[in-house]
Amino acid sequence: MPTPSQPEFWNKRYLQDDTPWDHGGVPEDLKTFLKKKGKGAKVLIPGCGTGYEIKAFAEAGYEVTAIDFAPFAVERARRLVGPALADRVILGDFFLYDFPGESFDLIYERGFVCAFPPEKRQAYRDRAAQLLKYRGLLLGYYYYNKPSLLEGPPYGFAWGTADELFSRYFLLVKDEPVNDSVALFAGRERWQHRRRTSFQE
Repeated sequence: MPTPSQPEFWNKRYLQDDTPWDHGGVPEDLKTFLKKKGKGAKVLIPGCGTGYEIKAFAEAGYEVTAIDFAPFAVERARRLVGPALADRVILGDFFLYDFPGESFDLIYERGFVCAFPPEKRQAYRDRAAQLLKYRGLLLGYYYYNKPSLLEGPPYGFAWGTADELFSRYFLLVKDEPVNDSVALFAGRERWQHRRRTSFQE
């Protein structure tokens, strides 16, 4: 039986339209952030899913790269963004794809880190740190709830564990409640910005 660490698990969810995390558009906090134009800054969207935010970043002046390892999610995203941006959506694994180090000014998080079991979080943090330029932003939405391996995904962060995890490479510079969460995350989601420090192994 496929697990959340395998593309087959997510492909089945998309094929069955079993996607309660799907916001159906661009969330308000990101819309506000994107009013400050990107001016050619490079953004990566891991686990992009249907990819509503891809076009929003592009229209704000960002050079967008999106990646997902579920083929049907990538197909949906490419359809949604149209021919002009379809080649910016990669079918691949965020953890394994051959991006050059320090490639991005921003990594956008939306339901990706909570989609896989907690034991992969350190690998997520390390990969984000590797791909972000110094002072780049790891920005997006984080789900806080006591993680249950039996009930997930999504797998929430217990309070304090995200700070402990990310502080190795990142400085938390914004942390606000989210007012337009989907029902799955309502009341337990935070809009957060973490800035890449100069720390290296």
